[in-house]
Amino acid sequence: MRVALVHESLTGYHGSERVLAALAALYPEAPIFVTLHHPEALHNTPLAGRDIRASVLDRLPILRRRHRLLLPLMPYAVEQHDLRGFDVVISSHHAAAHGVLTRSDQLHLCYTHSPARYAWDLYHDHLPPRKFAPLRRALLHKFRVWDATVAQRVDRFAANSKHVAARIRKTYRRDAEVIYPPVDAERFRFDRSREDFYVVAGRLVAYKNVAAVVQAFKNSKRKLVVIGDGPDRRRLRKLSGPNVVFLGALDEPTFADHLERCRALVFAGEEDFGMVPVEAMAAGAPVIAWGRGGVTETVTDGQTGVFFDEPTPEEIAAAVRRFEDGGVSADAARLHYGAQRFGIERFARQASDWIDQSYQRFTKGPA
Repeated sequence: MRVALVHESLTGYHGSERVLAALAALYPEAPIFVTLHHPEALHNTPLAGRDIRASVLDRLPILRRRHRLLLPLMPYAVEQHDLRGFDVVISSHHAAAHGVLTRSDQLHLCYTHSPARYAWDLYHDHLPPRKFAPLRRALLHKFRVWDATVAQRVDRFAANSKHVAARIRKTYRRDAEVIYPPVDAERFRFDRSREDFYVVAGRLVAYKNVAAVVQAFKNSKRKLVVIGDGPDRRRLRKLSGPNVVFLGALDEPTFADHLERCRALVFAGEEDFGMVPVEAMAAGAPVIAWGRGGVTETVTDGQTGVFFDEPTPEEIAAAVRRFEDGGVSADAARLHYGAQRFGIERFARQASDWIDQSYQRFTKGPA
């Protein structure tokens, strides 16, 4: 069985790239087709040294560092991947990777992190009224038409959560098997002493609602550590007080160190799955989260975390108080061992079974 992997772009190493690395580990000889490839971003990762084949967009020096400007060209780029000679094509999709062209004798499986959120459920959040907004709206309308159409090219979908499976049904009118992403819970310690600070971590963009977290802590004496970088960093600094510390992006050992020592993680975004809450629990830290999205499948209110109903400073502050008043029943050891159900070996087993069973059904043909 000759396998090819398709991913959006390799310009960093984040959640979707960790899933890709786990899929790639199942098929060490499989080439990886991407729109953009920044080799320096993969240094010291499991994807370093792999056979990575980039699209023509990677040869445009003016645009290859400005990923968002390339969206109108991505449908063209992914359709240029030459996948002849492969029996199975596995796309790792959150924008356009599912749009590759395959023949009738090739099986196309799509592991979906999310249908493109900026084009669908977060469309209005990404398009505030400003210059060139009509052009951007027209381009995203065209992209949505293409996106929904090419979803019919996929033979079978898998989703990274029940939340995303529901969005696949809504957007593409297709069913999807749920295979939770791999989280390396074993790299975290859970037996360290807790210190008097909270953590919020992730890319600093509007939909993560970090501003509401910062404002909630600004009005209290509690210490908040903000881990991550992004376009909202300057605005968030202006909103913060002296008890809010910005550390920027951290390497993995330093990030783990903070999760292992903090009182709790505060998580205010609606994520498709949300690896950071699972990593926090693996490090023995409870999670204070907005009760929406994938986090409702990984965190249990009152046991491993505390939920709030809306991502407002008032709701977040109230949830922190409930947490401090004994709102979590699980201890650090239970949090850690509970996070192991999302481990790497479990993912490898489920993904391998899904791929093998799909291929057997495909080669057997209609009953």
